[in-house]
Amino acid sequence: MKTLKQTIKNISNTTGEFKDRALEQDFQTYILQESINHSRRYVLAFGIVFLLFILPDYFFVKNIDKLPAILIIRVLFLLISIYYNLRVTYVKNSLYSFSTVYELVSIVVFWAVFSLYTQPNITIHHQILIIFILAIFFTIPNSFLNKLTLTFLLTFGFFYIAAKRDVFLLSSCGWDICSLTIIILIFCSLIVKNINKLQRIQFIDTQALERLSSTDALTGALNRRKYDQDLKKEIARALRYRLPLSGIMLDLDNFKEINDEYGHLAGDRILVQLSSHIRTLIRENDQIYRWGGEEFIIILPNTRLKAAEQLANRIRSFLQKVDFSPVSQVTCSFGVASWNEHETEDSFTKQLDQLLYQAKKKGKDCIVSDNQRKV
Repeated sequence: MKTLKQTIKNISNTTGEFKDRALEQDFQTYILQESINHSRRYVLAFGIVFLLFILPDYFFVKNIDKLPAILIIRVLFLLISIYYNLRVTYVKNSLYSFSTVYELVSIVVFWAVFSLYTQPNITIHHQILIIFILAIFFTIPNSFLNKLTLTFLLTFGFFYIAAKRDVFLLSSCGWDICSLTIIILIFCSLIVKNINKLQRIQFIDTQALERLSSTDALTGALNRRKYDQDLKKEIARALRYRLPLSGIMLDLDNFKEINDEYGHLAGDRILVQLSSHIRTLIRENDQIYRWGGEEFIIILPNTRLKAAEQLANRIRSFLQKVDFSPVSQVTCSFGVASWNEHETEDSFTKQLDQLLYQAKKKGKDCIVSDNQRKV
């Protein structure tokens, strides 16, 4: 309950979005992955439906000479919708800006078609206006303020053109249409704000569950399941971009004797300290995983074997100076290897394990590296 209250406190009551810009950016990335395929389909369908309105245009446009211009506008909008459909998955950090540009084009297109009618039918065009409003609010990912601004801009332009063309003088329901539009705008704004809030609560809960399922409960290091996932991704990235990739497997020496002499609680505290100290020595994009018992693995993206050896030496030297009370000194054995393009995830991990085993056989508190490979 405390976590839920903290989450809600970090969400704006006005927009339903995160107050923290970095967190909101993370949410954009998440929503891009989770729902962008639906949005792409909606946008494409929107462009097709808008094109099909050329059929009623044929019957309602009084000046038939304007029909080709309307058709060109509708076809251009379909092409723009197709472009949005194809490109939106690549924008990532500028999703809202990309969506805003598309929606602005949509608004201008709507105004252009409406202006080309000699005697617009206010009821039919108002229905099209409502479709546009609903599309902006519910089908295209964007910030709350952008949605609100764009829909009010769209609505203002519609009524301005209608007033300039004296459309309301030809209709007995002008004020009813104005009132209905305002109610729809308010109603949609409230719904979108609540949807925003619920989506962000779900996002935080999903992140918490992901952390819970991928983190070792004792040490705070990532777990073996997460290691398998991340190693697969890093190997794919190394293959794609021709980048080096290295790893370190380390094992706490004489851990059984420590547990027997000082107790399992003392052993657990040492594991926690060990994991914590190593996290301070590695880079932000490096990750440490608890492989099992007293064994840990470090994945080092974009790192050659020599740099991995240097890091292992730095960790080994650092641990010799750390107070692990009640134990006087704690040492580790290390296996260091660099991945090559012929290896699978399993063979790379097996190589690290074999090198660590050799370090144990060599007398412990030492580093064995696969330095025969060409990296």
